[in-house]
Amino acid sequence: MSKMVEQTTLAMYSGKKSSKLIPVHAEKRLSLSQMIKKTEERPWKTGEFAMQNWGNWLHHMSAYVGKLKPGMAHWLIRVSTIPGDTVLDPFSGIGTVPLEADLMGRNGIGIDLNPYAAAISRAKFDRKSLEYRINYLQNLELDTKSIKTKEISPFIKQYFHEKTLKEIFALKKILIDEKQDFLLGCLIGILHGHRPGHLSATTSLVIPFVPKTKAEYREVIPRVIEKTKRMYRNEFSLKTKTKIYEKDSRNKVLKNDTVDAVVSSPPYYNTLNYVTDNRLRIAFLGYDEDGRSDLDDKLIQHRVDYLEDMKKVGKRLRDCIKPDGYCIFVLGNMHSGKKTINTAQDVSQVYKELGFKVHENIVEDKMPDNKSHPSAFKRRKNDRILFMTNKK
Repeated sequence: MSKMVEQTTLAMYSGKKSSKLIPVHAEKRLSLSQMIKKTEERPWKTGEFAMQNWGNWLHHMSAYVGKLKPGMAHWLIRVSTIPGDTVLDPFSGIGTVPLEADLMGRNGIGIDLNPYAAAISRAKFDRKSLEYRINYLQNLELDTKSIKTKEISPFIKQYFHEKTLKEIFALKKILIDEKQDFLLGCLIGILHGHRPGHLSATTSLVIPFVPKTKAEYREVIPRVIEKTKRMYRNEFSLKTKTKIYEKDSRNKVLKNDTVDAVVSSPPYYNTLNYVTDNRLRIAFLGYDEDGRSDLDDKLIQHRVDYLEDMKKVGKRLRDCIKPDGYCIFVLGNMHSGKKTINTAQDVSQVYKELGFKVHENIVEDKMPDNKSHPSAFKRRKNDRILFMTNKK
């Protein structure tokens, strides 16, 4: 793409490289029954939405375990809101819901306490032209002599050739000092993986298993440039009202009655560990082993206090969602030995007690097996879409 197209009106997109923009006035607000009926059709599983790589390329900035599919996020936002509405994801991960809301002409808000997730989310809303990005990178000079590899943890060093490592950390320093969030996100996105465009020795793109082969030298800036170009394969506006908060959704973050709809895929008890599974990227952002352990304790991902934590989040959502606004959660089962726990059922009971009106016709969505997921995650065969109204 040789030129960034500034959009003068809000628009939706089809997700293809040569995307046809659909005027937002084609959308209208649906009743709850219409919302549920459309959701039961599972439109994210038909046509182009069923494609594995559907959606704007910004969605693919970096890997993240357990993220919501962009196609599902698109349709849940589409049925529950209209352009101009504010959409919140209190467990936003790497920003799938806020980004999709933004691309559809809504005002997105994302909240996540995980520093890696927040860094990638911020990157997606640091908007400048492609020409600016390439020119910036091509004119950088990396001071690799100032990087002392002995000060870098052995955990990180085992993944990289020493020369590559120095370039990575020299570039990281510049990007953080100069607040280049987008380019930092691109660097994090290619930090490890199994393709020539990644910077590490061969390992998984998602979970960084210890490499079995020695790392070879890989020049950093040319690979970041290629990653940047890929992110601009689809059009997006350089203007955005979306906000990302690296905060705890159990605490008050937003003003009362400011959100039209919550669309989110909260943690499923302790099915996934968002620190362990993203350990290398979190370590790269400055969290040593003790820091990662502290972060692990803070996140909502522990079975013993899961429902109490979700209750705390629910209280905040009751305040910030407008009267009669929606809260839509995508939740899956949690498996403990031979026992299967219905997370949606447990959360719905807690939210009823908080005053939400829970709509009993929960939509089930069968999930395909994915060989790249941990075995515990493979056992989650169904997602359940829980619709709640914030009656006050």
